[in-house]
Amino acid sequence: MAWAGVAHYPSKILPQSKTYTQYGDQIAQCVEAAHKHGIEVHVWKITWNLEGAPKEFVEKIREAGRTQVSATGQPLNWLCPSHPKNVLLELDSILEIVTNYDIDGIHLDYIRYPGSHACYCQGCRERFVLATRLQIDKWPAAVLPKTGTHSEKYTEWRVQQITRLVRLLHKRAREVDPEVKISAAVFGWYPGCVTSIGQDWIAWAKAGYVDFVCPMNYTEDSGYFTELLTNQLALMPKGVAIYPGIGATASNSLLTSDAVVEQIYLSRNLGASGWTIFDYSFDISETVLPALTLGTTKRKAKPPH
Repeated sequence: MAWAGVAHYPSKILPQSKTYTQYGDQIAQCVEAAHKHGIEVHVWKITWNLEGAPKEFVEKIREAGRTQVSATGQPLNWLCPSHPKNVLLELDSILEIVTNYDIDGIHLDYIRYPGSHACYCQGCRERFVLATRLQIDKWPAAVLPKTGTHSEKYTEWRVQQITRLVRLLHKRAREVDPEVKISAAVFGWYPGCVTSIGQDWIAWAKAGYVDFVCPMNYTEDSGYFTELLTNQLALMPKGVAIYPGIGATASNSLLTSDAVVEQIYLSRNLGASGWTIFDYSFDISETVLPALTLGTTKRKAKPPH
């Protein structure tokens, strides 16, 4: 499978960005160049995470009570997924891309909470109480993982906040372009990611919200890679492709060319639909990609999604 990804901020946030002024419309350029060579373009969309966003925008959003808060009360540079305006912002930015560009898909990243330590803002408290009708006297103690009286209910509610955006995106994007594909980079260990980061990607697949997933199976241990992928394939419904992520240059794995090839063949032998490599860089293009052309990628790929 061959595809290209580009990041995007909505025009509401960066209407006249320096990058746009200097280099022009990079999504349009990417689509034109990629399609000439039969390469699909799936726009990489960072959701919720505000790292790298303009400082003035983050400050404005935080003042409006729209950013996440940790269990200890510390502000976090993440949009709160339960805030209706944040859901609308994320949805609008994605629909802006689908409407204005001839892309092949949207690839969701950071479609989750940063960890079990978030979010515990006052907005979450109000919306959780409204949804569950529970009496919460001690916040966030009553909903903290494992120790809280209502921890299980809060875990379920957090999952619903993340899934809501995926569901809405699938519905609205398909109304604009029935052929656009929806995918996501997801945490590899399931169901651990459901409770820790609110990411129930197997449920998304079963509901038909995503066309394929890219589990971030970033590890140097081929045995653990096999364990992760075997578990994922056993849970994934038919018709939804899995392209396991191989961490050639990830934060927790650094692979040589032969190690990348090994994990590619493991993916094929286990029955995955394809594979992805994190991430494209000068080093990867000069070392790993040439090694793949020696045999691994000699046949032209036909993505099953």
